[in-house]
Parts: sequence; C-alpha cells; structure tokens
Amino acid sequence: MTQKVYEIIDYMDSSSFKKRLDEIKEKIKNDSDAQKLIKKFEEAKELYEKYNYKDEFIKAKIDMIKNPFIKEYISLQNRINLLSVQINNRINLITKGITNKK
Repeated sequence: MTQKVYEIIDYMDSSSFKKRLDEIKEKIKNDSDAQKLIKKFEEAKELYEKYNYKDEFIKAKIDMIKNPFIKEYISLQNRINLLSVQINNRINLITKGITNKK
C-alpha cells in the first residue's frame, strides 16, 4: 500500500494540475498588482485578527480574489484539496476494511 501512496504522489507531482499551479504561482510572483493585493490582504488579515476589523478584511479578500491569477490559483488549490480528501476517504475505507477483518 505504501508503494501505491508514492505512485499517487508521483502522479500528482507530474499532473497538469501541479504544472499549472506552478505556472500560476510564478505569474503571481511576477505580477505587481497581484503582489499589492496579497500584501493588502495580509495587512487587513492582521488587523482583523488583532482588532476585529472585519470590513477591511472582507474588502481586501474580495479585491484579491478578483485578480485572474489569484482566482485561478485558488481554484486549482481547491481542486487539489478535494482530490486529496477523496484519496484520504478511500484509504480510510480500505484500511477500515482491513483492520475490521479478524
């Protein structure tokens, strides 16, 4: 079973999702507008956590998500996270079946 886990990891590392995610990360890194939005969001998040400034935090988050690179990055991350949850659920079903047999 360990071998299968490594095969899944290798598959995900070489997948088009991962490649596109890496491309988008590079575009975000090189896009000054995206960087400004991220910085503004991080500052608003800090103020929200310290002083509960909710409105500024929500506005900064909405503005950041409107950026096409960031929007695609978040979408890809969500898809990868969903895939990870599905894989974990299947592994749990398999291991539960194995551990329950006597």
